[in-house]
Amino acid sequence: MHTIEPEDNSLVKGLQLFFKHLLETQKIDALFLPVRLKNSTAIMPSLVTDPAQLTHAVPLSPSFPLNSARMVSRLSYKVSGRKTAVVLRPCEMRAFIELVKLKQGSRQELILIGMDCPKALTENDYQAYANANSLENASRENTSLDNPPFDEDAYIQMVFPQNSDTLNGFDFCPACRTCENPFPMNADISILLQGVDLSKGMMVESGSDTGKNLLEGLKLPEAVKPEAREGIVMQIKEANFKANQAMVKNIEARTDSILKLNAFFDRCINCYNCRNMCPVCYCKECVFNTDVFNHQPVQYHQWAEKKGSIKLPTDTLFYHLTRMAHMSHACVGCGQCSTACPSDIDIFGLFKSVAQRTQAAFEYSPGTDENQPPPLSVFCEREFEDTVGITRKS
Repeated sequence: MHTIEPEDNSLVKGLQLFFKHLLETQKIDALFLPVRLKNSTAIMPSLVTDPAQLTHAVPLSPSFPLNSARMVSRLSYKVSGRKTAVVLRPCEMRAFIELVKLKQGSRQELILIGMDCPKALTENDYQAYANANSLENASRENTSLDNPPFDEDAYIQMVFPQNSDTLNGFDFCPACRTCENPFPMNADISILLQGVDLSKGMMVESGSDTGKNLLEGLKLPEAVKPEAREGIVMQIKEANFKANQAMVKNIEARTDSILKLNAFFDRCINCYNCRNMCPVCYCKECVFNTDVFNHQPVQYHQWAEKKGSIKLPTDTLFYHLTRMAHMSHACVGCGQCSTACPSDIDIFGLFKSVAQRTQAAFEYSPGTDENQPPPLSVFCEREFEDTVGITRKS
């Protein structure tokens, strides 16, 4: 266990310096992590090879524009001859581990860096928050947009020691408020902030021999994991579990009949944004983009004549039910499906409530155990005997 000390009394600068030294070791060729774009409030995942560019790295921010697991799969599914350290939120890490199991990515040339989750706003809320703070800072300090749009150190201090559910009037995403695993796992290196005295810095620990060798090469100050961390971790898990149960209860009451389920999705426009933003929905060709759902004009008229009228586009409910059947076992709860929905449908709430039942039925926790095969990839002779009505004698 080691300490990442603040630089100029700034945790953000201390973390940027840690990444800079990591890249300068020449044991890695690139870093993949969130970076604040030049002259912009936008924070996007970026592949960085120049240590000087890390002065704009902001992995601990309320911006979560996409789950980066798919981007990491693009960097790793074939050998590149380059070693890359990737910095991921816990739900991104779980999604990437699922993609590795599905042969869509590989850890071979990667060093996985996990962290305690800094929570997130929806991207619209983040932009409103950042723009408001940027304008305020510019008017007060005569600064440009190339400077941080908000006080990043103050944000870290607010999220971790205080564990607030709101940010200047904005609520954090439901996915963050109901996540029961907002802590790093399966990482070569983990950055810890919960239960840590942040006035002295953040803590970092290795989870593999590769991570251990890298940290030892940086010669960081040694530290002892604080005793308070375990208790705080349990408190957060319990609070998020209760929030999750309340969310599921609310969703089930809103979708417990076919009429309610139709009403739940009545604003769906079949844009497929939820599918496109799902980090583990990886099919190269989706059945909903084929001629199967390219109905003939006369078919629409026949349906309308039978019922008196039909809503267009059709197949919206069938699309969501199909996606649940295909992917609910692999849902990692990142919430990007709801964030991407232009009609503001609570897709995440419903998908997660279904996913929890699916995963419980298969005794499967996606992205947590790298050696546990996805349930739909294995055959179990005695599986669901009560459901299928077949009982085999021993």
